Formats: sequence, C-alpha cells, structure tokens
Amino acid sequence: MSDMILNKDYLSIKEFAELVGMSVETLRHYDKKGIFQPAKIGVEMENNYRYYAPTQITTIKMIRVLTDIEVPLDTIKELAQERTPEKLMKLFSKHKAKAEDGLRFLQEVHSIIGTFLELLTEGISATENEMTVSELPEKRIILGEPTNFQGDASFYREYIRFCNAQHEPKLNLSYPVGGFFESMDVFLNEPSQPTRFFSLDPKGNDKKEAGLYLTGYTRGYYGQTDNLPKRMAAFAKKNGLIFNGPVYNLYLFDEMSIIDPEQYLLQVTASVRETRRVPSRRTVRHL
Repeated sequence: MSDMILNKDYLSIKEFAELVGMSVETLRHYDKKGIFQPAKIGVEMENNYRYYAPTQITTIKMIRVLTDIEVPLDTIKELAQERTPEKLMKLFSKHKAKAEDGLRFLQEVHSIIGTFLELLTEGISATENEMTVSELPEKRIILGEPTNFQGDASFYREYIRFCNAQHEPKLNLSYPVGGFFESMDVFLNEPSQPTRFFSLDPKGNDKKEAGLYLTGYTRGYYGQTDNLPKRMAAFAKKNGLIFNGPVYNLYLFDEMSIIDPEQYLLQVTASVRETRRVPSRRTVRHL
C-alpha cells in the first residue's frame, strides 16, 4: 500500500480491502448486515460507490478479532454499535470456555488417531509366522469389571455389558477394546472368554504393566484364536519361558481396516519371565 493511498481522506472499497487484508465481498456483506458501513457513499459523484476512512481500520480490527473467535455476526453488530470492557470480558470468558472444550475434543481426536496408527503400524510390520519375546513399555488402559460367562452368556453380551457399564473415567467407545485374561492357564482353557475387557483409552487409571512379553499372532474373527494358545504354550516351554502374569488380546486389524472378518489380525501378548539371563534387547525367535 503506497503512502499516497494512506494519506487519502477516503479510500475506495478496493483500496480499503487491500489495506485491511479483507475481500471486497466481505466488506459489502458487512455493510448489508449493518455491521460495518463505509464512511460515505459517493452520492455527490453520482456513482454510489462505497468510501472508507483510514481511521476505520480500528473498527475492522475489532470485527476481525470477534469473527476469528466465531462470535455470531448479530452479536458483532450489537457490539459495533455499543460495547464496554465489561461486555467484552463476559463475551471473551464465554468463548474461552468454548475454545477449551474444542481443544479437549481435538486432543481426544488426536489421541484416537494416534492409537489406531500405532496398531496399524504394528500389524503391517508384524511377521505372523514368528513369535517375539520383548520388553514392552507400560500402557494406560481402562479395565472393565470381571466378565460372567455362566449360563447362556455370550461373548457379545459381556462385551456390550462392558461398553454400557459406568467407568471412571468415562469410557470413550472410539478407542479399540481388547480382552484381558488373568493368566495363561485361563487363556488356554477359554481363549474366547476373557476375564475382563479393556479399552486402550490412555486416560484410564489402570495399566498394562511394563515387562517381558511373549507375542504371537493369528487371523480370524472375534474369539477365533485357532491353535495360537497351544503354540504359545509350546513355544514358552521349548525356550525356557515361564508365564507369570496376564494375557492381553488385541486386534491390530479389525472392521476398521479389513472387510473380510476372517482376515482380522489378533495380537496376543503374555507376560513371561526367562529361566536364564539374556541380553536386555528385543529378541525374535522363529516358530
């Protein structure tokens, strides 16, 4: 913007739009809504053009701030005609709270996306005909109440009961859900009936402990573990591993990424300890 334009008493709508970084269409819309009107109309020149005074830049700054924080135009119109520090303080406090709600929502969305990306990355890099023994980090989870598969209780009834139960913090069903078995013996006896369900919601007060885990994979629909439990038990015995904690079942590929349910990819991690000292590094052992 040249000094000559800045020294003018009045600017055309195009010049003023360039000065304040807005479009001509936006200025015309504000004029029609009665929010921000030109300093004068070129009646004496018989052109009806809109002309703005350079001093009006202060008003348009106020309007831009309010539109940036998504204040409704009707409210901006009222404030353009009459505003006080008290009114602005009340308005900003309200929109600050709204922005904080929005930030929490975006943080949750970011966390959910990150969780699924982590599972997909694990699934794509997994070698399904291998088992691994590795140190896994602690992971926060929400652990449900004990399941009850007595009588005619089905997998889905217990799963739905977990989803509908009261949890602290409140359960976000967008996070993946897995099966928790209190021991390898339980998993071997009833591989389709977890002791509890758990959510990967990282806000949970429970946790999957850090430690050494034996990990294996299998394909199939929910509850279909094929012979993986027995293969893991045989592998542990052959390689001097002792199961000493819970078993976690988690689908890395499910309906979110696979159309054919028979191709869902289940990851099973079982807490173990070794009967002999080994280097503290990730080890891969072939089946």
